[in-house]
Formats: sequence, structure tokens, C-alpha cells
Amino acid sequence: MSLEDNKHLIQRLMDEGHNRQNADAAAAFYTEDASNHLRTVGRAGMKAVFETLYAVFPDFHYHIEESTAEGDRVVCKMTMTGTHRGQPKLREAFSGMLNGIAPTGKSVKVLQFHSFRIRDGLIAEHAAVRDDMGMVQQLGLVQRP
Repeated sequence: MSLEDNKHLIQRLMDEGHNRQNADAAAAFYTEDASNHLRTVGRAGMKAVFETLYAVFPDFHYHIEESTAEGDRVVCKMTMTGTHRGQPKLREAFSGMLNGIAPTGKSVKVLQFHSFRIRDGLIAEHAAVRDDMGMVQQLGLVQRP
């Protein structure tokens, strides 16, 4: 695949999967042995992560601000938006910081950076750096010092 094909694959992941809150469609972009944050979780594990994202933020949306491709990698600067209306299904989601937290009904806008490695037209590896502190501050769970 070309660099542009790789970038287009990630845009399709957002458009056809995440921004429609469709865990099956989003997971279909991943390999059967995909890793997430250095852990092999496979396509089924990715689907479980996505189901949790959409349960916590039913109006979950990603907007790619910038993307860069080199070799088999795509790195994106993204903004995630959503309204906190649910509970995590996976305890490790959101680094566990939303476990046991009642939905606040508050909306968030969170800066994130995502790295993807593409293999044979599918995503084989994913990792992200998120402004989780900013998210919990927007939710009113942590006060700014």
C-alpha cells in the first residue's frame, strides 16, 4: 500500500467505524493478531475496547487534525469529543480512571496522538497518547491546581 493508502485507511476507520460508534466496523480494520499499547489483543480485543469507548461516550467522535505517513506507519494528531453518559465495560479502559464514576453528562474535547502500523492493508499495531488529565478536569473529576 502507498503512504496515501495507509492514511486513507485510518480516515476510513474514523469515518466508517468510530464516528458511527460501530465497534464491528472499527474492529474490521485490525488484524486478527493486532496489538494495542504493546499488548496483543487481536481484533476481538479491539472490538471490546471500542464497545467501551462508545458505552462511556455514546456520541464519541474523532477528528483527524493532521496525519503523517512513513513506511508502514501513520501518526495522527486527533481531537476526540463526546458526552460522558456511561460506564466502562473494560476496567483497563481510560487507564481505569473512569471506573465506578457515575456519568457526569458533561462533554469533553480531548487532544490525542495515535500511532498505527499497517500490515497487508490492515492495522497491526496501535498506541496512543491522550490528554487524560484534561479529560477528567473537563468532567469535573479533578480540579485544576
